[in-house]
Amino acid sequence: MTDISNPIQFWLNRALQGHAGRADETLLTYLRHSGRVGTKEGCASGDCGACTVLVQTNDGGAYKPMNACILPVQQLHGQAVITVEGLPTNDELHPAQTALITTHGAQCGFCTPGFVMALAGWMDEQAVSAGSDRGGQPKLDSEQAEITRLKASREAISGNLCRCTGYRPILQAAKHLASNPPAALSETHQRLDRARFDSEPDHSAPYNAGFRAPHSLDDLKVLLRQQPSAKLIAGGTDLMLEVTQKQVRFDQLISLARVPALQRLEIRDDRAIIGSAVTYQDLQAATPLRWPALHHFLSRLGSPQIRNRGTIGGNLGTASPIGDLLPILLAMDATIVMSHFEAADRNVPIAAFLQGYRKTQLQPGNFIKEVQVTGLQDFLRYYKISKRQEDDIAAVSVAVRLKLDAERITLARIALGGVAEQALRLPMLEQALQGQVITETLMTALHQQALAQLDPISDVRASRGYRREMAANLLVRALKEALGLPMPQIYGLDDA
Repeated sequence: MTDISNPIQFWLNRALQGHAGRADETLLTYLRHSGRVGTKEGCASGDCGACTVLVQTNDGGAYKPMNACILPVQQLHGQAVITVEGLPTNDELHPAQTALITTHGAQCGFCTPGFVMALAGWMDEQAVSAGSDRGGQPKLDSEQAEITRLKASREAISGNLCRCTGYRPILQAAKHLASNPPAALSETHQRLDRARFDSEPDHSAPYNAGFRAPHSLDDLKVLLRQQPSAKLIAGGTDLMLEVTQKQVRFDQLISLARVPALQRLEIRDDRAIIGSAVTYQDLQAATPLRWPALHHFLSRLGSPQIRNRGTIGGNLGTASPIGDLLPILLAMDATIVMSHFEAADRNVPIAAFLQGYRKTQLQPGNFIKEVQVTGLQDFLRYYKISKRQEDDIAAVSVAVRLKLDAERITLARIALGGVAEQALRLPMLEQALQGQVITETLMTALHQQALAQLDPISDVRASRGYRREMAANLLVRALKEALGLPMPQIYGLDDA
């Protein structure tokens, strides 16, 4: 159903666009139907990066790379978008385009627009953040800064696949860009100015169908009271796969992305409060000093394009057995604050919130308001094993939290993902560690008990035996790291 009563406006390649369409229409569909075919469809699931575009969501903020294939165009009201057609200015190519040409990185060319946009977005973010508050992080010398930029430039294209498997020239292009001053898109593209938009879509009429984007909790509850079964969307990185992969149609979508109360993010001392609509990228940016284990882990969650969209509430609400954050939140004894349009908020322990394969306590009319976590100053280790370093689903993930009195364990939390129909805690192993001094004998016993108690699944990602061994080995590794023992660096664990 087309929601023609609520047309949206957004900037596209420096031109103001008006559009009315289906609630679940993707930006990729809109672009290609309007003749802007430089943005390619590869996987239609946010995995290959061929459809990467740049989106500026906040006034004065950087343009961020996102997957157009799973981005509802209706969510772009009041925002600015750049596609590969709009990247050059006055027939002058962007440095990212020039670098790919110089290093012969285009090859067949199908994936090239996505690589260009990912690199251009990274450069814009570097330019916007230059000279800004680094959150107390130490200032790097020139050599360290260049190494950091090189690593970041490689990470910037970690969500882009090259079907020709010719990554060397593409990496050379990234290296070239990392060694030069970043190019700000503000020099060639307007920064977002919402004052220039005519008006907000009219949401005063009763909500029957279409796309709605409430700006407050009260407005959200009004919409849910009218249509409690309407689908909620924040980043849409999982929900929109129903549209692109299974051809499901959503005539009713309520966006959570503009509700300030759901954007709350507080990290103080030993405690964190994370709104359900906080993106992985914003969470990663807030945690390098106060929650370094999570900061390190988040570079393994999806790609930059996904992290710029995906949210903690979506990860929880989906309740996938391989949801990357679920073992971590289980180990942290997280509390889920659930809201309803006609009831008081409820605080639910995450172990009770998760009820089975993609099943939670959420019912029609419910939504996740925030997640509350304590224990940030405990010993924390989060591990993920996957076939690819970047942008891949976990074969097994392990989260370990220990409270230590010298070398004695006073509290233990162990959680696993990817081994059963839902992420789970291992209370028997936790109890076995309670009050114990960490020794080689304890490590051997833990390994044996883990092998005896674990009964993982076998599937295309890993066999039952592999998952058992890896989980048991990672638990021992956590104990060794708790003792401060030197550990061999393992690609995928320490090099994220």
